Amino acid sequence: MNTQKPLLERYEKAILHNQLTFDSNQHDALHYLQQLLDEFHTYGNKVAHSKRWRWKSSNAPKPWQGLYLFGDVGRGKSMLMTWFYDSCQLPKKRRVHFHVFMQEVHAFIHQNNALNAFTAFAKKVRSTTQLLCFDEFYISDIADAMLLSRLFSALFMEGVILVITSNYHPDTLYPNGLQRSSVLPFIALLHEKTALIELSGKQDYRLTKIKHQATRYFSPLNPQTEKALIDQIPRHRTYMTYTFAQLCGEPKGAKEYLTLAQNISHLILTHIPQLTRDKNNETRRFITLIDVLYEYNVVLLCSAQVAIDELYLENDRQLDFQRTRSRLIEMQATDYPHLL
Repeated sequence: MNTQKPLLERYEKAILHNQLTFDSNQHDALHYLQQLLDEFHTYGNKVAHSKRWRWKSSNAPKPWQGLYLFGDVGRGKSMLMTWFYDSCQLPKKRRVHFHVFMQEVHAFIHQNNALNAFTAFAKKVRSTTQLLCFDEFYISDIADAMLLSRLFSALFMEGVILVITSNYHPDTLYPNGLQRSSVLPFIALLHEKTALIELSGKQDYRLTKIKHQATRYFSPLNPQTEKALIDQIPRHRTYMTYTFAQLCGEPKGAKEYLTLAQNISHLILTHIPQLTRDKNNETRRFITLIDVLYEYNVVLLCSAQVAIDELYLENDRQLDFQRTRSRLIEMQATDYPHLL
């Protein structure tokens, strides 16, 4: 066992007890995460007080200020992030949903409308946070896209260390977005400042963990389906009920979904249509909604026109929807939400 390497030791124990299947990509990623932990714990005071701290890995051509783990859905990115974050002994650390973080950014800039707003925000972040972790990072909002280069440049300048997981290689972020050229400097910044680590396994481990499924997704849309959905509602639970048109057909975004998810534990969403190319805005909102509900462990019951595998068949947002599909299936597990 790697007794001086807690992340690798934990991984080896999980393999030994048949809790995980060995994955060379995960193992390689853990080496990078462990190296970063070692830097934190060896040079803790230096890291804590330096705004110019850089991590010089033995196999790095130049110093880094963070890690960017990317790969398809269910490849273990969030698991590795959890292990890393739990093992990190830095007192000033934060793991936050990217939507929540960007709401804070927009609010700060609105209240501090000055040329140095990004620098001021980065200083505010650095006063409480040395290590900033984002799960499932992606860009879907043009308002966010326009800010990212200046925002992350300021964060790096203040010495904030970033660990990010994403379904996207940096070069494929915001692939069909409006004014994508505004994101290119941010992509270049990720290449310069972070170690890019790919988890390229073929297996969606999130789905293999599901041994028993409840029935929370009902299709097709007909009176029998609606009755079956109602019959599934536990008597001792209070559910908020919305139609797809109410939550995704109107101009809502992450802010509204976050407010909703923070105040409920169960949700009924009815009349989800098949998501075709002419429903691009509705599809984008649905993806964001499921992301937020999943992050906040909200139990979802829904009725839809078609089965989950037929819900979205277009190519435009296929990568984003792979995550949505995987999460919808996981949300059928009898032990979901896993944290409750």
